[in-house]
Formats: sequence, C-alpha cells, structure tokens
Amino acid sequence: MATIEEALGIALDHLKAGRQAEAMDLYGRILDADPDNPDALHRLGLLAALDGDRERGMAMIARSVERDGGDADAHFNLGALLHVAWRTEEAIAAYRRALALRPDFPDAEYHLSEALQAIGRIGEALEVLDALLARHPHFVPGWRQKGDIEADLGRPGAAVSFYEMALAIDPRDEGSRERLAAQAAVYRARRAILDGAGPDGRLDLRDVTVLVPFRADSADRKRNLRWIVSFLLKHADTTVLIGEDKAGPSDVADALGPELAARCRHLHLTGNDTPFTHKAHLLNRMVEAAETPIVALHDTDVVVDPVQYALARDAVRGGAAMAFPYNGLFFWILGREVHRFGHTLSAAPLNAVCPRFPLMHRDSPGGGAFFDRAALLAAGGYNERFVSWGYEDDEIVERLRRLGLRVERVPGPLYHLEHARPENSTHRNPFIDANKAELERIQAMDADALRAEIAAGRLRRPLFSSAG
Repeated sequence: MATIEEALGIALDHLKAGRQAEAMDLYGRILDADPDNPDALHRLGLLAALDGDRERGMAMIARSVERDGGDADAHFNLGALLHVAWRTEEAIAAYRRALALRPDFPDAEYHLSEALQAIGRIGEALEVLDALLARHPHFVPGWRQKGDIEADLGRPGAAVSFYEMALAIDPRDEGSRERLAAQAAVYRARRAILDGAGPDGRLDLRDVTVLVPFRADSADRKRNLRWIVSFLLKHADTTVLIGEDKAGPSDVADALGPELAARCRHLHLTGNDTPFTHKAHLLNRMVEAAETPIVALHDTDVVVDPVQYALARDAVRGGAAMAFPYNGLFFWILGREVHRFGHTLSAAPLNAVCPRFPLMHRDSPGGGAFFDRAALLAAGGYNERFVSWGYEDDEIVERLRRLGLRVERVPGPLYHLEHARPENSTHRNPFIDANKAELERIQAMDADALRAEIAAGRLRRPLFSSAG
C-alpha cells in the first residue's frame, strides 16, 4: 500500500500529464486519510477552481496555506483566484506572500503588477514590472503590461515601444501586435492635431463653447478657476462661458481679475440663495446661451492634455452625441504639483507624475464632456431634478445611451486638482439620497418612457432656492 507521500507523487504525475479526473480522485482519497494535508488541499483546490467551483477552490487553498504557509505556489494560486473574484487587495497580499517565499517568481510579480494597476496603484505596478524585467528581460507579458499602462496614461509613443519590445522577443504575440497597431493610430491622431495648431500654438476649437459652472465656495475654487481658464485660453482658440447660480454679486471678476474675465462670457443666475449649487439647471441655461454647435462641460478643478479636447471635439463631429475628453482614469493631484500646474499651465508635468497619485476612478463619468449641442437639447439636456453634487453625470450618460445615442471616450487620463470640499461638493450634502433615487428612476425606464419624460418637461424644474 502506497504511503501518503508516494500517493502525492502519483497524483502530481497525473496532474502534470493532464489526467485531471485521476488526480482529483487520488487527492480526494489522500484527504480522506489526512484531512489537513496542505499539498492535497492546495492541488485539489486548484482542480476544483479549474472545474468551475472557484469558491470551493479558494477555501481549500486558504486551508492549505493555513496548515503550511511555506508553499509559494499555494499563495500564488490563492492570489490568482482572489484576483479573478475581484478581491484585489487580498490577492495583492497573497502575491506578496508568494514573493517573500520565492523572490524570483516572475508570474507572481506580473500578476501583482496587474492587481496593483487594477486598483489604481499604478506607480507601484510600474516598480514591480521594472524589477521583474531587470531580472527577466525576455518576459514578454511584462513588456506588454508596460505598454498597457503607458497607453492608459495617454503616452502612445512609449506604449508602442514596449509593444515592439514584446514582439521583438516573440513575433507570435498577437495581443501586442493588435495593441501596437491601436496605439500607433492614437499617436498619429495626436500628431495630426499638434501639427494643425495655429502659429501661436493654440488648437482651433472655435466650434466649441467650454462651459465652466462655478461656485466660489473656497479660496481653492477661485484659484482653480483662474488657472483653468488661463490654461484653456493658452492652449485653445475657443469660447469660455462661466456660469454662476448664486444670489448677490458675481465672484468671477474677483477670481479671474479684470483682464482674464474680459476674455470670457458670463452667465449669472441670481435666484439661488443657498450654499448648494443647482448645476444641472445652470448648465442647461449655459447650453441654451451657447452659439456653437458643440458645447463642453468643464469642471473648475480638472485638467486634461489639450490634444484630448480636440480628439473629443472630433468624436462629436463624427457623430457622437457625447464624448469624454479622457479614457475614464481620474487622478487626484495633490500638494506641490497643484501649484506647479498653476505656474506652468501645462498638463505635461501632471502626466509625468500622475502614477504616484491616487486614482479616484477608473471609469469616471465626471469632470468634463463634449456634446453635440442640438442632440443634448433634444435629449432633454441635464436632468434638473438633481441638486448639488452627486450622480448627475452618471444619469446623463445612462439616458443618452438608453436613447440610442453614441457616447465615446478618447485616450488619456484626467487630472483633478486638490481643493477644499465644502458640504456642497461631497456625499454629505442633503440631496445625495434623492439624487441617487433619481438616477435609479431613470435607469428603470426604456427609451419610449424616457422620450415621454422629456416631452412632458419632467426633467426640468425651477432654479433651486431656499423658497423651494
């Protein structure tokens, strides 16, 4: 009769030869004799997961590492199962335990970098890849992953070089070949836009009105408005329309100074005597006041590479009802880099440092968007049932898509400049629950019901005020 050690060896031979049924049967019998055998728990858990029972597989491998924490492969396989189950922080911890046991473990490093990237710790992901590729320069997935990160960061030239490296090592790597072609096209599109800039370096966005809703609820907001308007006018030949919805005198001239204020249009709705903006109502009045075929919502505190404005404008010209001037990555820029932007009025330094800053969202609907003005108005404009901050950006995307209209994104991230956040700008505002309920109400409607809502004017309401 075979010993347990001999049975483990036979089961492993079955596993390596692809005889999964035989391996599962033998590992099961080993556990009948030794219920806490870590090797059998690990291997049978892996086989269970491969057979489709991921939860059972994770539970068994977790028991395995509890019984014997010295098996790097068990920690790695547990991490992989946690990773695909979206338990990413736990997966990262498991990968790190595997690497502590076996520092030269390329697959664990690669999967760790993927997991770090997935939760926005992009700087750490790059550090892991750099260490991996320094030791294993022929590890193709590592170069491809570096290309993917550079593509996300809006650096198509760098992305192309990393995909080319992967293909030089393995010409059969079709994933890198397809991504190389895509990023080469992005690079050519960016180059064409830059080559078409005017003698002063500005991009021709004369068919766009940039709508900047503004509430001077902190000194940071005033500072950011001044910097953002200066940035827009430095890099684009366009119209900037600043909107306010507040009782009393305007704060725009104080924030911008007379010279900069004179270069902008201004719309001031004076009926809102509360600390809470009615941005949706204000934006609709700004869209109606615009005189260009394309309008672009632009929050006071966000920055994107100016080329991305032109790409979004071109997407609207090409038939999109709405185009985000970024790919969904929304970085929170903090500290001295905020002030560096104010001095340089350039997105390039932000692009260089963004991987080390927090990623607020991977697929954000906020910050800014370009619209076909006629299509936006026909679709009901912004939903004025939303007051203050929260969910209004999600709703406009949901409604346009449900109406069968195209919503697109362009390559490259968005940068959010740090600022003080009064109650109006956080989930603590008293309207957040009602806003969420309104989003859910819209999500429950089909296209015909939405058209009826729009035709009946049920997405409009008077400007919010203390009187109701």
